Amino acid sequence: MPCGDEHVSHIPNRTNDERRRLLRGSIKLLVSIGFLFLLVPFFRSIPWPEAAKPENAVHVRDRDMTPGVPQAVTLSDGSRVFVTRLDGAVRKRLQALPPDGFWYPSAPGLLDRNYVVVSARTLMDEDVEALPAFNTWPGGFIAPGGNTWDVAGRALKPHPGHPGTSAMKTANLMPCPWQRHDDGILLMPMPAATTGPNPPTESSE
Repeated sequence: MPCGDEHVSHIPNRTNDERRRLLRGSIKLLVSIGFLFLLVPFFRSIPWPEAAKPENAVHVRDRDMTPGVPQAVTLSDGSRVFVTRLDGAVRKRLQALPPDGFWYPSAPGLLDRNYVVVSARTLMDEDVEALPAFNTWPGGFIAPGGNTWDVAGRALKPHPGHPGTSAMKTANLMPCPWQRHDDGILLMPMPAATTGPNPPTESSE
């Protein structure tokens, strides 16, 4: 009795197909990740352009500054500034000083930042010098006439342990522009002052 070929219908195995697709996707992902890792040394070797340095800026590195100790810097225009690097302990000490100990309590250097930069010359055209900490004096600046400031440039009233001799009311030291750098700070000269016909005067008590 003749017998014909049997027609066998193919039933796809969906589980195996899903596994194959998952395996192929995993292999492609691993190949892509490996390719990216191979490109890392290539991108590191490219001399990428550095950020433009501001004109006339003076670079001072973190490692050259001791927190809380003002450092005198002469700028490109011949003016002098003091830059002080703050850390947690110095910032806490400055914030703890009572407001009534200053002629003007506001801190021009913004104590929440990592640096304070102030002019080394007063509004009265006096040069100031850094005065290191001793006894109850926490350190700051002093003018020839005996006026004193803390490292944030705030003018201090005479008090016990005050190193100066003058009780004259005096203004805060002027804050100076600066810009954060990767390993320190960039100091810039003060912009040219422009005043109108009636320049501002200090208020009096």
